[in-house]
Amino acid sequence: MNSVLQSVCDAYAEALADRSSEWCQMHPQQDEAAWSAQDLIEHLVLAMSSTRQLLEARLERGRATRRRATPIQYLCRVAVLSLRRMPRGVNAPPFTVPGQTRWPSLSGAELAERLRRECEQMDQLLGACLQRFGKQRVAAHFLLGPLSAAEWRRFHSIHGRHPAISRRPH
Repeated sequence: MNSVLQSVCDAYAEALADRSSEWCQMHPQQDEAAWSAQDLIEHLVLAMSSTRQLLEARLERGRATRRRATPIQYLCRVAVLSLRRMPRGVNAPPFTVPGQTRWPSLSGAELAERLRRECEQMDQLLGACLQRFGKQRVAAHFLLGPLSAAEWRRFHSIHGRHPAISRRPH
């Protein structure tokens, strides 16, 4: 797996290694609107799965996207990929909202493993897109517009660096 994505998976594996399934279901400060560790991992897995589907479609078609970024998408792409800042106040798109996978209560180690597997699958497709399309923008992100394989990797590494787990009580 690419080292950029590997570092994200390693950080979650370390943060979640000894966490019980009960702990992984806890909502920060008992706020049911805040995502539990399991909710967060499910969200990341769903986001990567969505990217995987986009990449598979592009590889099947044999061509990179022809879409162009809107001015807003361009600014968002600069903010996220260059400044490494995820925009605040943007709700997760419906296809990445936790609760869709119907996972049982999982321990931290099990969650980290699911994230790693999804990350590996997505990264393999990013590698295939890089070989096939080079530096072209491969597929479009709903907020950032068209991204190259390297930009998709960078996006998922930035998106994956979520501080919520480290702030939870032991």
